[in-house]
Amino acid sequence: MCMKPLPTIPKGCYPAMITPFTLEGKIDYPAVKRLLKWYNDCGCAGVLGLCASSETTELSLEERVELGRFILENKGNLTVVISGHVSNSFEDQVRELNAMAALKPAALCLIVSRLNQNNETEDEFIANIQRIMDALDDKEMPLGFYEMPGPNNRSLSEKILKFCASTGRFVFMKETSCETEVTRAKIKAVEGTNFGIYNANSTLLLESLKDGAAGFCGIMANYHADLYQWLCDNFEKYPKEAERLSNYLGVMSAVTQQYPATAKYCQHLYGAEMTTYCRKMDGLKLSEQHLYRVRQMEALANELRAWLKTL
Repeated sequence: MCMKPLPTIPKGCYPAMITPFTLEGKIDYPAVKRLLKWYNDCGCAGVLGLCASSETTELSLEERVELGRFILENKGNLTVVISGHVSNSFEDQVRELNAMAALKPAALCLIVSRLNQNNETEDEFIANIQRIMDALDDKEMPLGFYEMPGPNNRSLSEKILKFCASTGRFVFMKETSCETEVTRAKIKAVEGTNFGIYNANSTLLLESLKDGAAGFCGIMANYHADLYQWLCDNFEKYPKEAERLSNYLGVMSAVTQQYPATAKYCQHLYGAEMTTYCRKMDGLKLSEQHLYRVRQMEALANELRAWLKTL
């Protein structure tokens, strides 16, 4: 185990990063650069790259490494946490994780379902964590966990989280239970350590921040990341305003149909100039209703921005 705890990564908003594509389905790197600038301009603490929102399962390992390298080279002030392992076999996962770790992100995020393919017991799951840690070339790489919704996902227990915290290696977790009491128990399990819990749920974010969550890591940060960063930064200083903003963000988070295509359209509205093409949606075209909803949601976001500037 790592005896010396790693530094805590910055608290705040970590968008689950989307991947822009050309209409031909190639990664649009100029658009990726514009997107990273937008995250920076929003004041985000960082990003979670090569996650489900990135359509990672639709990218080859070569593309994932190339994209991860580009993100890190153009990150600006962002703290970059990277995932990127999608395979079933242990050997292939280790190969993918070592390739991503070699890029030197701030943390390497393990996907829960990849370590839980046989509905492991707590002790078996912990053994899988240790096995992965032992197999990584970089024994000091900061690690994280990503409870990616989908087959074989599980909500990590207090026992598992305490083990992770005890190693001194874990600094980040995208938490997706969408249950206040479950999130609160996880925060409690790692209390006093450098292991930060980042809530993915917009509606319950404020409550988790009050409980000690380190921030937000979710898909809605691709629409109005600055509002989430404001909430993370100011929920204690402006409690009444934070409640009001939280109410809006919770309702606005319902506009996620046809994600991530709608997020790409929203970014286009902000000037990131990207197509709505998604590999996993086979180039889906958005309906007029979807486009209107995004525009209406962002009109409301602009009103909220103007209001917050008056505080």
